[in-house]
Amino acid sequence: MAEMNGSTTRPTGTGWRVGVDRAYTYLMTLFFVAVLVQVFLAGVGVFGDHAKKVEDASSFDPHRALGSILGGIAVILLIVALIAHISRATMIWAFVLAALAFAAQPGLASGGNSNKWVGGLHALDGMFILMISGYLTGVAHRRVASRRRLPQPEAAVST
Repeated sequence: MAEMNGSTTRPTGTGWRVGVDRAYTYLMTLFFVAVLVQVFLAGVGVFGDHAKKVEDASSFDPHRALGSILGGIAVILLIVALIAHISRATMIWAFVLAALAFAAQPGLASGGNSNKWVGGLHALDGMFILMISGYLTGVAHRRVASRRRLPQPEAAVST
C-alpha cells in the first residue's frame, strides 16, 4: 500500500486496500492511546492495593484486563497490516508489536511474580510497545495525509 523510501512514505495503494489502510490507521491510533492508558493503570495498580504479592493486588485488575485486550488488538493490527499490504517495514513492526503485546507481556508479567528482574522486563517491554505503536501511528497518519495531497482524478464529464 505504501512504500518506505528512506524517510518518506509514498502511498501506492488503490481500491479496497486504501479503506483497509484507513481502518488500520484508526485502530493503530486507538491502540497507541490505549497503551498510554495502560501505563496510567499500571501506576494506579502500584499505588493502590498493597497486597503482599502483586498477583493478589486487585488494584492491578484494570491493567491486567486492558493488557489482555491490547494483546488481541495487536494481533488484529498485524492481520489488517498484512491484508492492506501497507509496506514491508510496517508489516514487520506490526509483527514485533503483536509478539511483544500478545506473547511477551503476559509471560513477563507472570515471571515477574517470582522475580523482580523479570517484572522489570515487563515494564521495559511495555515501553517498547509504546514506542513502536507511537512510531506506527505516526507513519500511518503521514501515509493518509500524503494520500490526501495526491491529485484526485478528474470526474468524467458527459457531453
